[in-house]
Amino acid sequence: MALRALMPNRTTRTHLAFLALPVLLFATFYIYPIVSSIHLSLHSWDGFSPSMRWVGLQNYTTLLGQPRFINAVLNNVTWVAFMLIVPTGIGLLLAALLDRGIRGESVFRIVFFLPFTIPAVAVAAIWRWMYEPSNGLLTTVLNLVGLGGLAQNWLGDPAIVNFSLMGAVAWWTTGFAFLVFFAGLRNIPTECIEAARIEGATPWQTFWKVSFPLLWPSTIIVLGMSAIDAMRLFDVVWAMTRGGPAYSSEVLATQMYDLAFGRFAMGQASAVAVYLLIIAAVVIMPYIYYMSTRVTESEAE
Repeated sequence: MALRALMPNRTTRTHLAFLALPVLLFATFYIYPIVSSIHLSLHSWDGFSPSMRWVGLQNYTTLLGQPRFINAVLNNVTWVAFMLIVPTGIGLLLAALLDRGIRGESVFRIVFFLPFTIPAVAVAAIWRWMYEPSNGLLTTVLNLVGLGGLAQNWLGDPAIVNFSLMGAVAWWTTGFAFLVFFAGLRNIPTECIEAARIEGATPWQTFWKVSFPLLWPSTIIVLGMSAIDAMRLFDVVWAMTRGGPAYSSEVLATQMYDLAFGRFAMGQASAVAVYLLIIAAVVIMPYIYYMSTRVTESEAE
């Protein structure tokens, strides 16, 4: 009798059965790769040998002593700051302007969002052509307007290569921020906007005091996704510069790829992956917790 009382009832068994598949998939494709990477980072392995050599934390300490790794970490941090500010700010500005009901709204929505639908490799190909130093579009336009002296080796100069990449990524990703913010603005109750106008608020005051505080859920989505995208940035950087010149544009993901498949240092590559996981957790998780708390407080008010 006691044993029967401990057995889950039919409803509970049904719930567990439905949960079994997603839990299994999550463990297979998320938990296992993380555990496997941590295990591999403690070994030296070329990816082909039948056995791995235990080295403990040597891969981690070796990376910390390499200027190349430190530069990649700093680049990732810079990319996080950039993604949180520039594409987000431009997307919010475009959404606010379009929300005022200008003519041709549907056309502008398509134009603003269209770049985000382009695959990363295609974006890299487009901007490599635009940045071509001798006859690329950017250099050609500067020459036509008499500013040819400003033309640079956009992807070959370590001092400006990251800014060039950021320009391409901003063009590519701003559409996502715009779409989320625009949807958020359209979901704001019209009564709130009309009440502010009746009180004599200017359009700027209406946006800043009424619309913007109500965009917290959209802001959480945009900033959270932007931070994640910045930490896992790989395809555009690899396709445009491969982390060069002289590793000046390298990020952790491109370094990990180069170590694993270019130098066959699987242990060091896994250590980079673990560092990337730790940095992402340190950067993103406190933000998500803070923003979630703000949303809960605003809803309670």
